[in-house]
Amino acid sequence: MTRKRHITRITAVIGISAVAYFTVLLLFAGIVTACEGVPPTCTEGPTVTATEASSVTYSSAYINGDVNPNNCEGTYKFEFRKAGGFWVEEFTHSMSGSITTTVQEWEPSLQPETTYEYKLSATTSKGSVTKGPVSFTTLSKPPPPGPIVTTEAATGISGTGATLNGSVNPNGFATTYKFEYGTKTGEWTKSTASVSDLTTSQKVKAEVSNLEPETTYYFRVYATNSAGTVTGNHLSFTTSAAPWKIKSTPNPAGASDSNLYDVSCNPSTKACTSVGKSTVSGADIPIAQRWNGTSWSEQAPAKKSGATHTRLFGVDCPSEIRCLAVGNYQSSGTPSLLSELWNEGKWSVQTTPLPAESTSSEFTAIGCNSTANCTAVGSAVIGGVKKAIAERWASPTWTLSSIPFPEGAKWSQLDGVDCLWSNFCVAVGRYTNSSNAEKSLALFWNGTSWSLQTLTDPSGATKSTLLDVACTPSPNVCTAVGSWKIIFGKERTMAYRFTGGSTWTLQTTPNPTETSVFQDVSCATETSCAAVGSWVPSESEPTKTLAADWNGSSWSIQTTQNPAGATFSSLFGVSCQESSCMGVGWSTNSSGTDTTLSEFRE
Repeated sequence: MTRKRHITRITAVIGISAVAYFTVLLLFAGIVTACEGVPPTCTEGPTVTATEASSVTYSSAYINGDVNPNNCEGTYKFEFRKAGGFWVEEFTHSMSGSITTTVQEWEPSLQPETTYEYKLSATTSKGSVTKGPVSFTTLSKPPPPGPIVTTEAATGISGTGATLNGSVNPNGFATTYKFEYGTKTGEWTKSTASVSDLTTSQKVKAEVSNLEPETTYYFRVYATNSAGTVTGNHLSFTTSAAPWKIKSTPNPAGASDSNLYDVSCNPSTKACTSVGKSTVSGADIPIAQRWNGTSWSEQAPAKKSGATHTRLFGVDCPSEIRCLAVGNYQSSGTPSLLSELWNEGKWSVQTTPLPAESTSSEFTAIGCNSTANCTAVGSAVIGGVKKAIAERWASPTWTLSSIPFPEGAKWSQLDGVDCLWSNFCVAVGRYTNSSNAEKSLALFWNGTSWSLQTLTDPSGATKSTLLDVACTPSPNVCTAVGSWKIIFGKERTMAYRFTGGSTWTLQTTPNPTETSVFQDVSCATETSCAAVGSWVPSESEPTKTLAADWNGSSWSIQTTQNPAGATFSSLFGVSCQESSCMGVGWSTNSSGTDTTLSEFRE
């Protein structure tokens, strides 16, 4: 057993050391006896009392007692054991005199929540006396201190993200921490990834994204180790305003679904025209809307005579008073090409030739370089194979162009086009090769014919698709956008830069998540482009609108808005003039109904 420190004190003496007073009192007693002429005699055995233990902790205690030699010389000792165990004798100490003395032994290295017993024995020439046993139980061992955490102010706050900060002291135990956050204090609906095995005190941080603009978020640090779990103080931050803001759009009365696919804005008046389709009583009808710089209003696009379904997918407005829109219509069976002209405030259907031997066809996009010259692109099923098509409009006549079919392709289609001059147009889309892999398709018009362009896919891509292209003069450069994916992967944004000839450069584009798509692009200048589309924050969250800005050297995400309660939101068309841009698309409400959507960036 571990040796203990023995402590003796005289109960009658207070404030002076026990040893000194014991000696003084013995001398004093001897002097008194001598003066009285009666020497002290040893006539009876010692007096012994085992008293209650003191200063009991989970690992130590003092065991106590009182002894009086009764004018005899002798010894005393404690015996100590765990309850039910073997007695162990402690140190033996000498004693003499006639003063009752309190004696102690310190018992270290005890076990928590354990009962112990002790006895006190004293022996002189007149006999031996033992008292006890006295028992006590040690306390429970206190838990080790948990981590010390402090939540600190958020930094890097934007419209959709922020950096959460804090400090964590593990207090000697390997600690795991994370940040919790939500839009209500105490309701931590989201958290960052856990960081494990923190062993030193340090500052910690985590980047959060996918936040809503102009929204207050509450957050805290959460840390846990073998000593326990501790949460930090609650702090808050508010995301900044979105540069892209929702503008109210009309929806045809009685429509079960309404969708906008494209938009074109005039550089001088800031007026915009958007097109799409609505479904009323099971039939698709064309829709067109006009932005006057302040608000949207409905227009009345023409319906193809005898058509049961009419849809507009692309539009371009080369002047304030003239727009051309394209799409398809169905009288019965498969769809056919459709074009409409808006001139002096009225839409009218134009005569559009069909590709020879085609069984179905549609236009998906249109690009104009003047009020009298435009190019529309799309696809047609010819001989059972879907093939990319293009038609040139020289007011007022449409003429079919010959489109090369990629070698080994099983099908092809064009989804976007833009024209700078009568001898400079770029069209983009997709095709499947002989291995059934979907590949990006790009074509260049030199004023006489279309030629296939060579593009290098992103590394590891198993699928790549270009959905739109935008060009700017002086110099003649174009930007094409779309998406790509790797095997078993999700879609990611993609953009190429075309500088004429045959040079296409793959750009680095941002992806808020692995499911992000660019649907459309517009470039006001060579160094200013905007791409729009959609992204999916997570499998449990709805699709949201996406916008990115090209500043001449890099792409960056811009904050957009999403209708409250929408289960789906996406922008499918965009048109930019100088620094302002208009995007259009649709959102799906909680009832499953699609409604038109417009967002404007000043």
